[in-house]
Amino acid sequence: MRHPALDAPLRSQRVCHRDLVIPLYSHNRKGLQLIARLVLFTLMMCASAPAIAQDVVSEMTVLHLTQTAERTVMRDLLRIDLRVEESGPDARVVQTAINRRMAAAVGRARQVQGVRVETASYNVGEERPQNGPAVWRGSQSMILIGKDADSMLKLAGALQSDGLSTSSLIFEVSPETVRGAEEDLTAEALAALDHRAAAIAEQMHLAVLRYRDLRVGNAETGGRPTPRLATMAAAAPVAEPGEAVIRLTIEAELLLIRPRQ
Repeated sequence: MRHPALDAPLRSQRVCHRDLVIPLYSHNRKGLQLIARLVLFTLMMCASAPAIAQDVVSEMTVLHLTQTAERTVMRDLLRIDLRVEESGPDARVVQTAINRRMAAAVGRARQVQGVRVETASYNVGEERPQNGPAVWRGSQSMILIGKDADSMLKLAGALQSDGLSTSSLIFEVSPETVRGAEEDLTAEALAALDHRAAAIAEQMHLAVLRYRDLRVGNAETGGRPTPRLATMAAAAPVAEPGEAVIRLTIEAELLLIRPRQ
C-alpha cells in the first residue's frame, strides 16, 4: 500500500539545529540521508570545538612585562611657605595682630605678577607655664606659588623683613610640564615594550600573537623634593631648583605562540 505522503505534492520543510538550516524534501531518500550526515557532522563539530579551543590556548605562553620610560627635567615651579607669629596675654589682641599683619603680607604679595597667593592654617592657643602667667600664642601661614623664582625670592625676602618667618621653600615640577612629557613617555615605553617582547619571543623560538592586557600609568615625579633653603634675617632667600625625573610605567600581558612551519 502506497503511503499518502508519497502522493503529496513536493513541499519544502526546514530542519534547524543552532545555526544549521537545511531544506528537506520528504520524497527524496538520498536527500534525507545527506541531511542526516550533515546534522551528525555538525553535532560532532560542536562537541569537539571546546576541546580544539582548549588545545590552542594550551599551546600559548603568557608573557608578563613591565616597562618604564623616564625623562629628566628642571623643576620649574617654586612654592614658599611663610607664617605670621604673635604672642601675648590677651587672645583678642593676638588675633588682631595676626589678622593685620597677614592682610598686609597678602596685599604685598598680590602686587607681584605671576605669584599665586594662598592662606593656610590659623592657630591660636593658650599656654600656662608653671612659673609664670598664661600666654596666648598664635600663627597663620601663607603660601606663595609661581614660576618666576627671582621675583618670588625677592618677595620672600621683603616679607621676612616685615617679620614673617619662612617655613619651607620647595621647587617642584609643574603639572603642565608633567602632562607635556606624558605622551612622549607613553610612546617611548610602548616601543620599548614591543621590542623587548619580540626579543624574548625570539629567544624562546616563539612569536608574539597579540596583547592580552595593557595597563598604562600616568606620568609622575615620585616623592616630594627636599626643601632647598638658605635664609638670612633681612635678605632674600637663596635657592636652586635642581632636576627631577618624570616616570611613566606600562604593564602588559602578551600571548606568545609557536610560529607556523
